[in-house]
Amino acid sequence: MDRAALVAAALAQQSPRSASAASCSTGVKVVASTWARDSHDLFDFEASQLQTKTFTVPSSAKFVRNGTEVEMLTENAPPPAGGEPMLRIVQRDSSFWVDKAAPASSSKKLWVVVRDLATCGHRLSDGDVIKLGRFKFRVRQIVSSECSGVQPELFFEETGSVCEVEPNHTTELCSALCRICLLEGSSDDDPLIRPCQCKGSIEYVHLGCLRHWVKGRLNLPDTQEGSYFYRPLPCELCKAAYPAYVSSGTDRQPLVEVPKTTPPFIVLENMMRDSQQHSSRGLHVVSLAENKLLKLGRGHESNVRIADVSISRCHATIRFHRGQFVLEDHNSKFGTLVAMKKPRALDHGSAISIQIGRTVLSLSLQPSNLAPSPSLAPPTEEGAEPVGATPL
Repeated sequence: MDRAALVAAALAQQSPRSASAASCSTGVKVVASTWARDSHDLFDFEASQLQTKTFTVPSSAKFVRNGTEVEMLTENAPPPAGGEPMLRIVQRDSSFWVDKAAPASSSKKLWVVVRDLATCGHRLSDGDVIKLGRFKFRVRQIVSSECSGVQPELFFEETGSVCEVEPNHTTELCSALCRICLLEGSSDDDPLIRPCQCKGSIEYVHLGCLRHWVKGRLNLPDTQEGSYFYRPLPCELCKAAYPAYVSSGTDRQPLVEVPKTTPPFIVLENMMRDSQQHSSRGLHVVSLAENKLLKLGRGHESNVRIADVSISRCHATIRFHRGQFVLEDHNSKFGTLVAMKKPRALDHGSAISIQIGRTVLSLSLQPSNLAPSPSLAPPTEEGAEPVGATPL
């Protein structure tokens, strides 16, 4: 059975999380593995020499790291000098939850290791942050059905302004020149606009001329197949970002005409700069129609190619399976990770691994013969205190 079939079978058999199952435990087994090198918060999953330590957590506790040494402390114990908080395990009734070291936003982000999940894959949702090596993506949009008629939202906060089209009968527009085609005049079909902060004879440009120039710079395809990369372009003269929309009365349309994308599709926002390829923030729009597989990696065959030494040639893939977008790791050197959004309950039979910098903590519940007892619902917000937990 190939990898895709194994992942599909695991996802099909996955049942909803049962809080009562987590209550049948006497504690949590934690195996801490730390890479000797401290480089960009990376962990080498191929390293043969790791500092490993095993703990048994009977009740609420927190973990700190000092150099390569990982220590377990009680929830109220002060951290040692130079100790770096990692995460905490909170016991509520007989259930155990894993959470950030502190509710403060300054606390280090916890990353779930995809390769160690019971399903061998992670179901993506809007807002998920993916980390491949030292490169990060945010899932901006996922659309699974053609019935909705939804197209990619190519919008950035810094390009959120709207350029207003001025009336054509003004004296200034009648004699104004387009700085691209050098022709005078404005029309309803191709108005002159002021998209940036340039002044004087280069202040105006025809909407059609600007769109043609932008499309050439972005190298956008005309077909609905495959993927394309979109980035907001600044004016080459004044360096001001072009607006996202052009408005004429009550009609508002995007400045850039992009090809229509066939669902299911996913929009990924790159959150770090790749100096060799993508020098600015941008969006990867990829259609997964006709069972297409989205490949992410450093190799030339990748749909989203990342020229970074921390990225493996075939690092990870995203497939559309039974209405879900599933992220899978392909035994990459520095791993495929997903940021943990909120406290997570530990369940029997579904151990998880959490990466914090150069340390990976593998957590699994220890079985008990005690009858299960009901447990409470998880906190609804990231950083919220579980009921019955004492703040650290």
